[in-house]
Amino acid sequence: MSTNYPSVAELMAEAKTRTGLLDFGGDDFVEGLEVLRRSLIEDVQFAPADGAKAQALILRRLENRLRVEEWFRQNPDAENAIIDRPISICGLPRTGTTALGNMLSLDPRLRSLRQWEQGHPTPPPVLATEMDDPRRIAHIAWIEEVLRNDPEQAVMHLWDPDVSAEDTEVLGLQFHAQQMTMPVWSYHAWWRRGDLRETFRYHARICRLLQSSRPPNRWLFKAPHHKFHLDHVVEGYPDMRFVFTHRDPAKAIPSYASFVRSLFPADVAERIGREKIGAEIHNHLLTGMKQAVAARDKLGPERFLDVHHTDFVSDYMGVLERVYGFMDIELNADMRAAFKAWHAKNREGAHGAHRYSAQEYGLDVKAIRRDYEFYIHRFNVACG
Repeated sequence: MSTNYPSVAELMAEAKTRTGLLDFGGDDFVEGLEVLRRSLIEDVQFAPADGAKAQALILRRLENRLRVEEWFRQNPDAENAIIDRPISICGLPRTGTTALGNMLSLDPRLRSLRQWEQGHPTPPPVLATEMDDPRRIAHIAWIEEVLRNDPEQAVMHLWDPDVSAEDTEVLGLQFHAQQMTMPVWSYHAWWRRGDLRETFRYHARICRLLQSSRPPNRWLFKAPHHKFHLDHVVEGYPDMRFVFTHRDPAKAIPSYASFVRSLFPADVAERIGREKIGAEIHNHLLTGMKQAVAARDKLGPERFLDVHHTDFVSDYMGVLERVYGFMDIELNADMRAAFKAWHAKNREGAHGAHRYSAQEYGLDVKAIRRDYEFYIHRFNVACG
């Protein structure tokens, strides 16, 4: 197994050589890079090919940082561009965040953060040509390969190149992404307790770049992990408001453990074991919810709209009406028709059933609900 990664200094030097650029825009990202590199060495025994992919990911993010600084050097006015009342869909994962985010992404009045533009943010996309953007075309091909190699992914997740995706790559430019695609447990622990205020200021800077040639400037984020650092998010986005989704944690946590396991290389997942993955995910999400509740008390109730999974399943249009009222946007006839068409195609179970159990991940339904009693009672979460 490969545990030999270049040093941080060597990785940064390689990125400079590849791009011919020198300015990373400060060094506040270096700590996260060092923690991630150490966690890759100490926590994960990747086969050489998977270790090479992890190294390539790091280098791509370093190269992107260099290119971002060069873009702003040439376009300094973009630093002061306005971002208009952004919205973040957050909460526990597997609570309907993707379905709700994908539906809202249909509205041209909202600016989605697409996966393909995150991975390569420069040059920023252009509205008139984005459908044929090589980055988008390559991302579609990647989705097709994922689903061809692992058809069950279509059951566990909704894959669409044109919707707002989790902001992993934007946060990753600061090496402050949650990074649940890899079992880097010590990095996750560091990230949970991290100060992400400067990270979200940088995050907003990237969105100013991306919106420069592709309006509108009212951003829609779909990011369950924002719940870990809600008060830090508003440092970058003072007008941010949150749609907070809820579901029985005894269903959400095992479902997420199953999904995360599917993202690991098969040999790594087998070696770690389902019980270890279940324990890590349970601790991770429980910590995040405790941090979310504390931050909500500090930020005040006016920033939040609570949406329950049971309501979304039984009356999705009623939920959307509440969300649009919260955003102060008219829910017009065109959008109602678009939502109805989307729901007919993608309603829960339309692509098959995601099968998992708490027991196979070493978890107990009653114990999960006991641990989340503070959350269940506070938000009147339906369980069962």
